[in-house]
Amino acid sequence: MRRFTLCSSVAMVALIGAVGFAQAPTKIAALADHVAVMKSNAQANGALNKSLGSGSFADAKTAASTLRTNFTTLRAFWTEKKNADALKIVSDGVTRLDGLDKLLAAAAPDQAAAQAAAKEFSGATCAACHKALREGDNQSGYRFRPEVDPFKQP
Repeated sequence: MRRFTLCSSVAMVALIGAVGFAQAPTKIAALADHVAVMKSNAQANGALNKSLGSGSFADAKTAASTLRTNFTTLRAFWTEKKNADALKIVSDGVTRLDGLDKLLAAAAPDQAAAQAAAKEFSGATCAACHKALREGDNQSGYRFRPEVDPFKQP
């Protein structure tokens, strides 16, 4: 039974990782690409919080890895667009992911500390970016503020 549980857990982690990576492009060339990365971030962040809540640290590592990949894509995008505010938020997010990774790499991860780090990550990155660059809400959808829209045609 133990072997079955272990194999099932490994298979689930691989599946979650594959789904997360399949949905997010590695380069943002159009608004649809940006939307895909944001949706992938939302899914990975939700999976991260759920995994941490249940004490499934292997699944949490997979979700954090998806977030790191997406944030690497976002860092390249905002560097190209020369938006220092967005780049600062994304870089801060990567730094916070480094701290979370360190907590999750411990032999016996501290669940409460990891949950606090994940909450801090969400507030300092997702919420900060939406506040600075976006307008809208979950119901009506989010869009870039006109003055910072990187896809705006001149």
